[in-house]
Amino acid sequence: MIRIAIVGYGKMGKMIESLIKKDSHFYSDFTVTGVYDIDNPLQSNYNGLAEVAIEFTTPASVISNVEFLSSRGVNVVCGTTGWYDKIENIREIIQKNGTGFIYASNFSIGVNLFFHIVKSSAELMQKQTQYDVSIEETHHTAKLDKPSGTALRIAEYITERSDLKKKIVNDKLTPLPDELNITSIRKQDVVGNHRVVFDSNSDSITLEHNAKSRQGFAEGALLAARYIYQKKGFFRFEDIFTKLIK
Repeated sequence: MIRIAIVGYGKMGKMIESLIKKDSHFYSDFTVTGVYDIDNPLQSNYNGLAEVAIEFTTPASVISNVEFLSSRGVNVVCGTTGWYDKIENIREIIQKNGTGFIYASNFSIGVNLFFHIVKSSAELMQKQTQYDVSIEETHHTAKLDKPSGTALRIAEYITERSDLKKKIVNDKLTPLPDELNITSIRKQDVVGNHRVVFDSNSDSITLEHNAKSRQGFAEGALLAARYIYQKKGFFRFEDIFTKLIK
């Protein structure tokens, strides 16, 4: 049985808890040992029972949460985005404590399949210079980071495979030819939508992933928890994704 602490009890935390509590053999190897949020702070109320923590909080809380958990031997699945400028700080914490850590801009299985489609498409389109490429992401109004971590990862995959795009920009009205623009839209009750558009004077090609609910993100986070359970090291979910779905 994998003992799970849920750190952050927003919509994602509640979805993860509901999946674990379902009468399903897919999640029968998990048990929730504690739920922590602003009303039940981790640092002051942790009960010491978890083996893996699934963390969906805020960018400002990630370092303190990971440092606290890792120092107590708890491996961490981190689904919070917007903290990646502190990634080396987190890596040092994990190495110092000899624990495990796995993170993702998006744990959705569908999104990670979408990443592979985008990478292949970018490679295929590299020599088709008549097409310009852009990204559009739409999320709920409560999303804190802009652009989304998923959109940034898509943009990185494209720029890594394209000689035409050198810089990633956000919400720029007239991007330069070598700039890959991400348009960010915030609407009420939108879970998450990402579109990659290859556009030319003669036609356009659109790749799109639309999340219908948060269940796909929760399923991926639990898949990551199974992977990181009793492991040491620092991992990015998308780097080991193909191993998990085979």
